[in-house]
Amino acid sequence: MSQEEYIYLHALRSLPLFGDKSLRKVIATFGSARDAWLAKEFPSSLELAPKPKESFAKRHTYNPSPEVAYQKLSADGIRLLTIHDSSYPRLLKEIPDHPYLLYVRGQFDWHELDHKPSIAIVGSRKFTAYGEQVALRLAYDLSQAGFIVISGLAFGIDKKAHTGALDAKGITLAVLGGGIDNQSIAPRSNYTLAQSILTKGALISEHPPGTTILPAYFALRNRIIAGMCHGTLVIEAAEGSGSLITATLALDYNREVFAIPGSIFSPSSNGTHMLLKHGAKLVTHARDIIEEIAPERISKPKNAPTQKRDLSGLSPQVQKIYRALSHEPTHLNTITRATGLSIGEVQSGLTLLELQGFVKNIGAMQYIRTPL
Repeated sequence: MSQEEYIYLHALRSLPLFGDKSLRKVIATFGSARDAWLAKEFPSSLELAPKPKESFAKRHTYNPSPEVAYQKLSADGIRLLTIHDSSYPRLLKEIPDHPYLLYVRGQFDWHELDHKPSIAIVGSRKFTAYGEQVALRLAYDLSQAGFIVISGLAFGIDKKAHTGALDAKGITLAVLGGGIDNQSIAPRSNYTLAQSILTKGALISEHPPGTTILPAYFALRNRIIAGMCHGTLVIEAAEGSGSLITATLALDYNREVFAIPGSIFSPSSNGTHMLLKHGAKLVTHARDIIEEIAPERISKPKNAPTQKRDLSGLSPQVQKIYRALSHEPTHLNTITRATGLSIGEVQSGLTLLELQGFVKNIGAMQYIRTPL
């Protein structure tokens, strides 16, 4: 495809309220984005909704010009992938509602997506300590096994999935519901995480730079997440959660769906338990996913973390404090009673364990062991 065509594709997609369906219609009518932009007449055969039709009719009055807008795109390190490009994700192209073009940014080689297993990891924005540990650990282990981890850069489980993959020095891709330029990245609290993802992975959106996320865009984003992957793993999801939409889309696309069991008393697990009742595969270990998607990678991941912590450098009192903890939140008073130590000794020991990365303070004087 010529550079000129990319220039006009970006110009059309940047028109106000001019989405993927409108873009497809004008290309089908005029034969190319260039011819659509330069056309002097509006054929009666072109059926657009009122607002996109108005935007298209006024296209020559908008600033900047297509050429200047495309130069800005390149300057920001953003490029386009269209369904005609060889690097457009093969799995995504298989779904019936795949976007005509994607805006992508980062150091990722897009041909890798067609040659490596991929997994979407999604879940609740209001996660529990249990959900956090599971997301970090499974993203880490799957990355170590060569999986590409894909999520939505949202609060909660999405963020932990990206973080776990980065901790393993793996590849993670973030699909955004708005623009991928620095000014548009949302939520802003994940801006630093987004910059880390760019060093080896990528940010992806079907929306042009400058697009602010709207509620309607989340479902559009979710279809890309589900469509790009061999499978989707849901970690903690309440009933009605957007993560369940992603899982439903994955099923519609004939992809694997996995779910993490949780406490029957936790509202955060109601959605995952519902998925399990309807046939999702129960996951208690990364191996459960690897066996389904890439059994050839079932051997122990290289450089995987050891299954037992070396506590030999810690005093007997601190080791006793560590043994009183688990992956479930434990209150400071409970630890004190279990160890027989004074509150001051326990607080001092917990601080040392935190500095070593062995435990985490999750607030309200509750502590958990960190994933191995």
